[in-house]
Amino acid sequence: MRISKWVLLGSLAGALVVIGCGGEPKSGVSKENKAYSAETKGAPKWTFGDLNDVSKHYPNYSGVFLGRGEEDIVGGVSGVDYATEQATMKARANLASNLKSQLHKEVQSHEAREGQSLNKTSSIDISQMVDKELVATKQLARWVGKDHVWVLVGLDNGIVDKIRSEMGMEPGKK
Repeated sequence: MRISKWVLLGSLAGALVVIGCGGEPKSGVSKENKAYSAETKGAPKWTFGDLNDVSKHYPNYSGVFLGRGEEDIVGGVSGVDYATEQATMKARANLASNLKSQLHKEVQSHEAREGQSLNKTSSIDISQMVDKELVATKQLARWVGKDHVWVLVGLDNGIVDKIRSEMGMEPGKK
């Protein structure tokens, strides 16, 4: 009798685990998430996916370094402006982070060819130079969905080349 109680309890616990693990994913990452798919239906391709692929679909963005941000709309129509401001700030932060990462890789590659190593000063210099040039970012596009706003910002590649030049690298070279 005692063994059958443990088997019954084990079976019940196993069934609860299986039932609890089913269902839809809650994040917007999965393509199977129906709510996220409905939210982005009809959205331009720049609102999702890899930003490096955006220039394939939008040739007018090929000369810019891009950043993207999104924000929930709270408060109906009046909340769209606020959500746009927040999404723009997130897009600029995204652009800065991506640009710093790209430049770090380029500096590491450059210094490896020269037989040097990336030092802490180089990291600080990259961060300061990028932060200084962020004022030149421009909002390129905005898309308003049912409950979200997406914003695309860009920094002209000429400014990115200027940063590379200030760092002693050749403009446009990786």
